[in-house]
Amino acid sequence: MILLVDIGNTNIYMSIYDDHQCISTYRTTTDTRKSSDDYGILINSYVNNVLIDGALISSVVPSLTNILFEAINNRFNVVPLVVGPKLKSGMPIRMDNPLEVGSDLICDALGAISKYGYPCLVADLGTASKIIAVDKSGAFVGGVVLPGLKISSDALTGNAAQLPEISLTVPSKVIGKNTLDAMNSGTLYGHIDSILGLVKRMEKELGYECKHVLTGGYAKIVEKHFDESFIYDDKLIFEGLLVLYYKNRGTSK
Repeated sequence: MILLVDIGNTNIYMSIYDDHQCISTYRTTTDTRKSSDDYGILINSYVNNVLIDGALISSVVPSLTNILFEAINNRFNVVPLVVGPKLKSGMPIRMDNPLEVGSDLICDALGAISKYGYPCLVADLGTASKIIAVDKSGAFVGGVVLPGLKISSDALTGNAAQLPEISLTVPSKVIGKNTLDAMNSGTLYGHIDSILGLVKRMEKELGYECKHVLTGGYAKIVEKHFDESFIYDDKLIFEGLLVLYYKNRGTSK
């Protein structure tokens, strides 16, 4: 069995794969105060006596990368691979500085290529919302980053004294009849339309239409409100991690 771990700013998302089949997933809040022993206990309870013979970590929280590495190594006697420049992806990265591309974006792109082909645009709605572009040659060519849904909501309530906190629930109508519905509408429909508009601009810039994939922790809130051209895939990053694992298994830390 293969343990795949995605360390994000808000959540740590884990999955166990048997060959190419997802057996289970688990999500926990990212907590930089926890030790490798704490995470070892947590992961062990999730794995629940499943024999782990390989692992791969993707992380955008550097302070937790080694902690999770040690937790997995100590608990399962497995040396995890860590997504980074030393791992080969087989995907050209045409950026000004390829080393600055986040591991989560690399995995999103690889997962989309593996499952849906290219060219494609992947909208990943996490702490920040990202839209990444894979061109018709299969190369990672860049993307867009904008404040995520929770960040946008917090900024709105934090900077306007009379506005209440909202639940990030998509209202049935765009025109809100009360403050909460108006705020939810502006935050959620505004975010959806921002992504749809950016996708159109990106396709115009590329010069051709692309496949559209939607993923990320907040995507499940809004996925029903995107048009049918968007494929919702909540395990996309694991598909990319799996591609990287099989390309690099046997590689040392």
